[in-house]
Amino acid sequence: MKRSNRVVVAVALLTALTGASCGSNDPARVDRPPVVNSYSPTSRALNAFVGDTLRFQINASDPDHDALTTSFAVDDHFVFDGSTWSYIIVDSGAVNIRASVSDGEHTSFIDWHLTSTAPVNFPPVIDTALPIEPNPVLVIGNTMNFAVIASDPEREALQYTYTVNDSLVMQNSKQFHYLASSVGMKRVRVTVSDGDKAVFHEWQLKVTTVPDEIPPAPVVITSAVTGQEPGEINVAWTAVGRDGMLGLPSEYQVRTSPVPILTEADWARSSDRPGVPAPAQPGQPMSMVVGGLPPARLTYIAVRATDDFGNISDIPVPVQATTRGMRFGGLVIDTVTWQPIAGVTISWGQQSVQTGADGTYEFVEQGNADGTIFARDETGPEVGNYFDYSRPYVAKHLDVVNFYLIPNYHMNTTQYTDFLQFFRSMTDIAGSPFPADQRRRDLPIPLYIRDFQKGGLDYAKAIREVADEFDAYLGQRVFSVATPPLPASRVETAYDGTVSTDQLEVLQWSTDWYPILGLVTFKTEYTLPVEDAFKVVARHELGHAIGLFHSTDTRHIMVGGPAPSVQNFDSDEIAVMRTYYIIPRGTNVRYYERN
Repeated sequence: MKRSNRVVVAVALLTALTGASCGSNDPARVDRPPVVNSYSPTSRALNAFVGDTLRFQINASDPDHDALTTSFAVDDHFVFDGSTWSYIIVDSGAVNIRASVSDGEHTSFIDWHLTSTAPVNFPPVIDTALPIEPNPVLVIGNTMNFAVIASDPEREALQYTYTVNDSLVMQNSKQFHYLASSVGMKRVRVTVSDGDKAVFHEWQLKVTTVPDEIPPAPVVITSAVTGQEPGEINVAWTAVGRDGMLGLPSEYQVRTSPVPILTEADWARSSDRPGVPAPAQPGQPMSMVVGGLPPARLTYIAVRATDDFGNISDIPVPVQATTRGMRFGGLVIDTVTWQPIAGVTISWGQQSVQTGADGTYEFVEQGNADGTIFARDETGPEVGNYFDYSRPYVAKHLDVVNFYLIPNYHMNTTQYTDFLQFFRSMTDIAGSPFPADQRRRDLPIPLYIRDFQKGGLDYAKAIREVADEFDAYLGQRVFSVATPPLPASRVETAYDGTVSTDQLEVLQWSTDWYPILGLVTFKTEYTLPVEDAFKVVARHELGHAIGLFHSTDTRHIMVGGPAPSVQNFDSDEIAVMRTYYIIPRGTNVRYYERN
């Protein structure tokens, strides 16, 4: 979630969403400094070259809704007003850049340290040269095309120069058509330059009067086995010659097909595979990794050699292999105990596996597929120890797919059909456009507790003690201490002698409907003799702050309407808390099923 994408929701709408309404007037509130929500670059130590342009941006808000001004300075010298600034680096060295945001009284800022150096010019790189054969043969009176594909690390414009036996024949072209007008050896060289650095490639061309009609020998594939990564096959063969087993062929072609390659028509329909190595001396072993194929698929492979005159070796005996498939797996966890679950059946397509003693499972050698992945602990239509879970899934290699199974938990309350119904009713956000998704906060939740005392009761101390109780329920810090300058995402407390109810109000939601700023307003009628009653109220409101809604059972702290008849959270409510905070945020809980 991007913290900077926020929207303030009107109080009237929030009342409908949270079942709560409370004012935010607080005579104790003081002017607070601006809050920096985001900035870029996110790294504060930067390295760049002279000539580069860096874009700086800062996004801030004011807790008191004061107007803000934003400016940038380089080494304490003002350079720009505004929230976005582009800095063109004109010299090497080190500078400090500061973005400042002010509300007129307080200023917040972000500093970057920038080190710039002069760029290093690297020579061009020749990526591909044609023909591949370093010693091609050409019949007199015919034409051969020479070409290179090159790139420059600094993306400078490149110049191309071709020479034949050191005589200039072509400039400013990536390719050169050579017409053989005399027999003998010709040294063809191309030079690629960026204006400062240069590289070259050479061919030793033999021009002859006699055309070659002898094809390379048939290529024998010595090995074709499943590769290491999905869609790969490792192929090996024995190198052949240009004329049978003599000389060096121009190139090899490796092709694949889902059906055997038996005829020239089959060869024409098959797929060329890239990355074929340059020809080796006849009789030497050659190999390559054939990739980019569908995973876990039976595939046929053929390798053929060609010479400079277009002669091609015969089609070899068909060879087949299965491409490496994908693998994925994960862990299955009980949402209440947070312990792994053994013996759960995970189904994907036509396959099913069971979790081991450590709750893990894995699918191997999987092909490309999308469908539904299931998790269940029973085979019949009944509800077993856990509610079933199924959701759409697209297979991905090395994907981690964890399942968080909600147990068929035995509850104390009789107000609900089962624990799944209770969990959903206690965690759905009424009115949210995402009612089936978990829209909870991350832990720990920053909690800003204002000081207030009345009748011997220290409100802040009592609230802090209640907040610390939640740590035992979830086994981790739930509410952290927030102090000015306050983080954008937080919960605050306030005290108001005019309100009739203690309430939690969400003042800000993100655009994708996560709570950002919450305010808990307490009545000021509590005194030391009723401290226990005040703590019950605090437990109720902080329960709302972590994402719980109202229960219909008066034996629950989170009961709505009538006052609860208990002092502390029931085990039913604690089970909901634990389930809520182990299932990942944004998970669609409608994928849980009763059978």
